[in-house]
Amino acid sequence: MQAILVRVVAVVFLAYGTVFLFWPETFLLRQLGEVPIMPSAMIDVRATYGGLSLGLAGLLFKLAAQPTTVRAGVWAVILVLGGMAVGRCYGLIVDGSANGFMYLYLALEILAVAVSFVVLALRPSFHQE
Repeated sequence: MQAILVRVVAVVFLAYGTVFLFWPETFLLRQLGEVPIMPSAMIDVRATYGGLSLGLAGLLFKLAAQPTTVRAGVWAVILVLGGMAVGRCYGLIVDGSANGFMYLYLALEILAVAVSFVVLALRPSFHQE
């Protein structure tokens, strides 16, 4: 169950990273309603949303591959998505209203963290994998 969870999240980051690496304009416009016009901004979007997400997907796939590291993968999911949720909540507080994507992402981040804690509770030790 832990490995499945980590792999599912890895697939999401793989897809997210791929689209933001190759088609950032399309997805930024859809999600944020605007696209950065400066080349440096687009390079940073490709690196942060694209490259970082792809790297995280690779790490999660690697952690899910071994019974001795899959628990660390679940913790990575908790920490990364939990951190994203905290940042998104802070943004909602200080920046004001947001579009529906921001609320959808927040709900999915919280759900993934909650499911991760449940999965950890069901198998508290990697020796049980």
